[in-house]
Amino acid sequence: MHLVGSEIRRHPGVKRKSLLGQIVLVMLGVQVALFGSFTCFDLPTGTGSNLVKYAHRETRNLVLMTPAQVQDKVRQYAPAIFDEPQSVRYSTYVPLAPTAILIGYVLGPRLALWSIGLFLGLGIAGPLLGIYPLASGGGVNYYLEPGFGYLLGMFGGAGMCGWITNKRRTSLTQIVGVAAGIIAIHAAGCAYLICSYLYFYVFEGSKAYLEWQPWIFQYMRNLSWYALPYDAVLALAAVGIAFPFRWLVNTLTITDAAPTPKKVKYDRRALEELAR
Repeated sequence: MHLVGSEIRRHPGVKRKSLLGQIVLVMLGVQVALFGSFTCFDLPTGTGSNLVKYAHRETRNLVLMTPAQVQDKVRQYAPAIFDEPQSVRYSTYVPLAPTAILIGYVLGPRLALWSIGLFLGLGIAGPLLGIYPLASGGGVNYYLEPGFGYLLGMFGGAGMCGWITNKRRTSLTQIVGVAAGIIAIHAAGCAYLICSYLYFYVFEGSKAYLEWQPWIFQYMRNLSWYALPYDAVLALAAVGIAFPFRWLVNTLTITDAAPTPKKVKYDRRALEELAR
């Protein structure tokens, strides 16, 4: 029995994707974004000198836990390790950028954009329903927050990473996807800060219309420069362990390649020969 033609590539009766599976994945993406929004922890401020101080302190503490013979050897070859450690500065870190990269990598660009869109929509409209999905409360006036541009940048971060790594799993594409996604997020965040400042300065006639305007460059430093090392490391780690989740996405949105019976045409001559 032969189908007419050597191959059926596209068929009106073929269901291409699982709609229910896509809805489930989008909602899971929203849950991951909410988890990233409410996750925060203190990390050493991401400057070179501060990270060196932190590494020295932790290395010194580790060496002091070893036997005396090992400490004597270390003291002989690297006596600077035993110098008194300097104070280390800490900053609060929220992993929204790695979260957006993870969502884009796992779900792909289209589903990732839906997840980020629903997440931001819930953040803006949620307080009207008594739901506060963002760490600072959310609401229709959330655009006045200095970090709102970084939330918008999650669209670019997830979309870029998902587009670059879509159906390509090489190490190079993963690194490029992570880098492009992080750049998109921080570029959007910094551009939003600058444009907000210029807008209120030019059209509202006040340099201090927003409480954060006098400290705009400090916010850019804190939200971008200090966070970049951790965004890069955590995003690469997230992409590295996300392969099983990509498999789950492919399973939930698997293509059904079986044509509907009434659309199938058979070769009568081949059927007659087979019946003999």
